Amino acid sequence: MARVNLWNLLLSLTTIVGFGLAIWQTLRAEQLNRRERDLDWPRFRSAASDLARKVDRSDFMPDVIVALSERGAMVAHLVARELRTQVPIVTVAYLARPGENVRLPGYVPIPGTKATVYLPEGLAALQHRRLLLLDDYVMSGDGLGTAVNALEAWGFDRARMRSGAVVATKLAIASRKGPDFHARESRDLDFYFPWGKAE
Repeated sequence: MARVNLWNLLLSLTTIVGFGLAIWQTLRAEQLNRRERDLDWPRFRSAASDLARKVDRSDFMPDVIVALSERGAMVAHLVARELRTQVPIVTVAYLARPGENVRLPGYVPIPGTKATVYLPEGLAALQHRRLLLLDDYVMSGDGLGTAVNALEAWGFDRARMRSGAVVATKLAIASRKGPDFHARESRDLDFYFPWGKAE
């Protein structure tokens, strides 16, 4: 009887330890997946450098960089610093509340599904320049497509435009709406930058 109780006790302890190890392994795997998936500041800067190298090695050297959001402006700055030639940056105004109509003198609103981008009217004078459109994250590619279509409507040649993002989703890439250059690929829509969840 004592041997049976000892045996049951050992089995119970082994089961508890096994469950504990399984939970620890699951948490550790999720932590590793998140580290691989998400970017902290050093990894964000490294990814922006990778993006700059891809642009620099391509046959496309922009005359002007257009930052498509305030976060895109950070990317544009980091990329411009690493290109082999100095390139000016134009930052668009950006409103993350769709449907709200704000008038900004000197800007043309381009409404999208998630946000409104305000293109500077002076950008129209650069029709014969090569543009590199940059942002931090391309989720579906619809916002990027809206900006490209608006620029084409202004007379820009699609062949003289390229786009880039630090991170693009597999969805955007598979649907051929992704950027021409990207540094990292996200498997799902749940991605975090140093400043918070990607939008």
